Amino acid sequence: MRKLIDCLVKGLCLVLLASAVSFAFAANNSAAVDRLERYFSAVERLAGDFEQITRDEQGVVVERASGAFAMARPQRFNWHYQTPWEQWIVSDGEQLWVHDVDLDQVVVRPLGDALGVGAAQLLSGNLAQLQRDFTIQTGTEDTVRLQPTDPAWSFQTITVHFNGNVPDQLRIEDGMGQQIHVNLDNLQRNPVIDPARFEFEPPAGVDVIRGS
Repeated sequence: MRKLIDCLVKGLCLVLLASAVSFAFAANNSAAVDRLERYFSAVERLAGDFEQITRDEQGVVVERASGAFAMARPQRFNWHYQTPWEQWIVSDGEQLWVHDVDLDQVVVRPLGDALGVGAAQLLSGNLAQLQRDFTIQTGTEDTVRLQPTDPAWSFQTITVHFNGNVPDQLRIEDGMGQQIHVNLDNLQRNPVIDPARFEFEPPAGVDVIRGS
């Protein structure tokens, strides 16, 4: 299941932290495009709570997780899973830390090396990167669909639902029938966020694994 959580945070990073550049959308998707563009131009920081529900190929709920998050462009985020286990995924824009509390383990790597590989990382992408790495489509007026162009990615589709100018729901499909639904709640747009929230110091005594 932790692999699924990693997949989720990847998708969120690109979506929530992207910086505004031009996209070519079909004219009949103008409402969704306008909403996306308003978000990128208006939201520099976002914080709130999340609930994550994982369903298997039969639609049966196999896991529920919840926690809190904060993000700030460019490429800074703090994603804190509180249940069913505690995990911190933190980026200062250069380094990415993943702290599994019950395992007493921290994995740290350059953020640039991790982008496109794990879930938390996608929150820190930008639209140019989205355009390069995904086929971008719009569904209803309120949704945008992202499909990775690289078949090696661990998911097949991310569907992002917007409420006004802010994404409030995501659905991630792995191509084998499994889906991850994420609801974002109690959202604060452009709140004051202590920069220290995007820094991480491994606790004393934990194993620190440095990746590349």
